[in-house]
Amino acid sequence: MDKRSAQIATICECIDHCCVFTIWCEDFAKFFDEEDIVAGLDRGAELMAEATRLMSFVALRKLDDFLRGAKSKPDDLVAGDFGIDVPGVLAGIGETFLTGNEREKINKGVAHLTENLALDEDSEVDLQELLSRLLPALERLASGLRTADTSQEATQWLDKTEALIERVHSLHVRQV
Repeated sequence: MDKRSAQIATICECIDHCCVFTIWCEDFAKFFDEEDIVAGLDRGAELMAEATRLMSFVALRKLDDFLRGAKSKPDDLVAGDFGIDVPGVLAGIGETFLTGNEREKINKGVAHLTENLALDEDSEVDLQELLSRLLPALERLASGLRTADTSQEATQWLDKTEALIERVHSLHVRQV
């Protein structure tokens, strides 16, 4: 696989990671007794739920960096490297992928070790609401990546990512 397609596959995995908590809830959490988890009897399920939730937040922040376009390191990937139309991807959601407040809360509660330690489920950043708002941008980003994959070597990753976005979108529509 050429370098550009490999990078696109990596970005697809990041998009997929944004959805990992939703998939955990839909595919796995229903098999665990919530009372056991609350009582601390199913610590593994609790840890997996927390890990997938935090992974989703980190992936959303990584995509925010990607779409903001500022490289802090020479090997950082940014949307401009792929000819992605960032204003087009962000159409209807704002000038940035995450708002300043969302980014700050994710930084303080997830990405950095602070006194907050982790965003709990009752935090002001509602992951499912955030993801629901950002799904159209994720769809447009995947479409832009497909255009950037001129050798079409990342097609299988793009197909899986687009299918996952569609699945998560349908789950969010059912919840409304």
